[in-house]
Amino acid sequence: MIKVDAKRCPQNHRCPAIKQCQFEAITQKGNGLPEINQEKCQLCLTCVDFCPMQAIKNV
Repeated sequence: MIKVDAKRCPQNHRCPAIKQCQFEAITQKGNGLPEINQEKCQLCLTCVDFCPMQAIKNV
């Protein structure tokens, strides 16, 4: 399961990992905490590897 760590995510800009997700499993309202749609997520870990703040984790 992929989760976003609110303590590591700056939440002051559009999440760059959204564009990296080929399954469109990451959404974000405004500049808020990105959300992972677990039903769409295929656990490819692209977002985990890409996140510069290491806020997206496989738990």
